[in-house]
Amino acid sequence: MLSGSSGCSSGRYQNRRSRRLSWWEASRLSAIFVSSCAVLKIVVNFRLPAKMLTLLLLLALTAAASVSAEVIGFGVNSRGNSTDSQLVNALWRINLYNGDVDYVGWTGYLDLEALALDLDGILFGADDESKTIVRVSQVTGLAIPVGGAANRNNMGQSLQQGMDFGMDFDCHGQAWVVSDVQQSLFRANMESGRLTRVGERGSLGAPITDIAIRGQRAFGIGVGLTGSGEAAAPNLYLLDLETATAELVGPLGPAVSPYNNAGLAFDADGVLWAITDRRATPDGDFPSEILRIDPSTGLAEKVAETIVGVESLAITRPAACDADNEITGSMLPAPVSVLTWPWLALLVLLTLGLGLIQAGLRQY
Repeated sequence: MLSGSSGCSSGRYQNRRSRRLSWWEASRLSAIFVSSCAVLKIVVNFRLPAKMLTLLLLLALTAAASVSAEVIGFGVNSRGNSTDSQLVNALWRINLYNGDVDYVGWTGYLDLEALALDLDGILFGADDESKTIVRVSQVTGLAIPVGGAANRNNMGQSLQQGMDFGMDFDCHGQAWVVSDVQQSLFRANMESGRLTRVGERGSLGAPITDIAIRGQRAFGIGVGLTGSGEAAAPNLYLLDLETATAELVGPLGPAVSPYNNAGLAFDADGVLWAITDRRATPDGDFPSEILRIDPSTGLAEKVAETIVGVESLAITRPAACDADNEITGSMLPAPVSVLTWPWLALLVLLTLGLGLIQAGLRQY
């Protein structure tokens, strides 16, 4: 038999992980919890009929399912500074709104600099140390060469010089790879891993460190700092994939801190995101910055910070070939709604609590 108290009291609830939630998420979660406690007290004290209880349950579930917005991307901290080797060159899921990360697993490679999702949602990457195109498990983080486990160094590029890769797929499923060191664009054969240069070496005319493609348009982000710590090309570029040339869109602007390399990707709604690696800048090691970029001007705003040493980003599979008009020209968020762990936990608790109350009331 139920007593007249539901067990909810002011100050009793503590969100132990609120430091990992944005203020908006934490306040909304707390508001829903307080409202749910009030509903439970009403149910207990007034012994509502089953139909009314069912209605309240549906309302509570609707409130719990009114979730916060997230955009989740994959990144590898190829320049991470952790003393645990399993936490460097590892695959992470990154909440681009607040920088929270979930560890997926170690990739098994030493310089996995680029990530991209193909038309089937399969994650691929480019490792600079071994010059290998790899397929990356989204479950374990482990990477294996395309063409088989023995097919390392499958790009056909020299191991003697770093190339600093970026990577993406177009709407036809063709993989493209950029090298900021060579200022060059390559087509990648995803059966063998072989790279084929488009145009001449240096034809891009800028040290473009990653590429993001949506519809018929391709964008690139430049290297932030030279090896000596001077400003290099912290800009957004529009790329011509046929001629392997680049046109300046504009500088990223004053909101962006000095960085080395960066990852660039569109989300499903056409918003352009970047993550900048800020390890070993002239002023020291700093968390990576998450940026949202206006594709029409190149101007970026800082959204959040995340773990040190991330220079790659993959968010979603390629958009349709006619998706050019869907590119968001502003930096306003275009969220993808998901049921995150706090909301899912609250949903379960509400379901169990109201279920127990209904079972208890049937005794009357």
